[in-house]
Amino acid sequence: MNNSNEPQSIWVYEGIWGMLSSIFCVPREAPLLPTHGTEPISSRKPSLNYLQYLKFQFRLGMAIVAIPLVVGSIILATVKSGWFLVAAAAIVLGLCLIVLIGILAIHLRYDTMWYVFSDRSMRLRRGIWVIRESTITFENIQNVKVMQGPLQRWYGIADVVVETAGGGGSHAEQAGGLGMHSGVIEGVDDAQAIRDAIMSRVKTANTTGLGDESHESLSSNGNWSTRQWSASHIAVLREIRDLANQAAAPSRQA
Repeated sequence: MNNSNEPQSIWVYEGIWGMLSSIFCVPREAPLLPTHGTEPISSRKPSLNYLQYLKFQFRLGMAIVAIPLVVGSIILATVKSGWFLVAAAAIVLGLCLIVLIGILAIHLRYDTMWYVFSDRSMRLRRGIWVIRESTITFENIQNVKVMQGPLQRWYGIADVVVETAGGGGSHAEQAGGLGMHSGVIEGVDDAQAIRDAIMSRVKTANTTGLGDESHESLSSNGNWSTRQWSASHIAVLREIRDLANQAAAPSRQA
């Protein structure tokens, strides 16, 4: 694209997405995230390669569906009948309409996706017809992993999956049926750096509570490991054990 056409292209782009955003009432700006004092907020979108990745998937799916339909349309067009010609034209126009709607939907989906981070939590947004937002606090995160398929590797992107136990927001996705919920940071080109940053904030969140350190922390592979119990914790546990033994003694004697 040359520079002389760039302003016109931007105007057309903004005009189309502005109209669609208005029709669907879709917010294009980053969602808000509650903060404390001067807590810094950062927001980002998926990589532009993720947009190309979505388009490739769409084109591949359309090719699988369209090739038999186009071949059928050509066959119908060779028949010297008005109805067959109308049917062939309808098939071609239908495919063109599906392609147009699909491309618009992909761009609108990309425009509405946001990932917002603070020192305490993060908020993920996606969706067109139904907008889904999930807020995940770092202290509730149980596991962080990077997932990347072959096609994602080709485009240089990956997904960061953040798992929480029984939390992660009302719209979090169920992960593996194990009582875990997950939030997915899709289509980023620095997935490992994002994972490391999240793990760092998780460790900070679990060591800056009300004077007590959490007894679990993320290990280097993204899984949880148990810390050593302190002397005061062991004393309390022994006291509980002794009380339980005392309460169970009469029943054993009976």
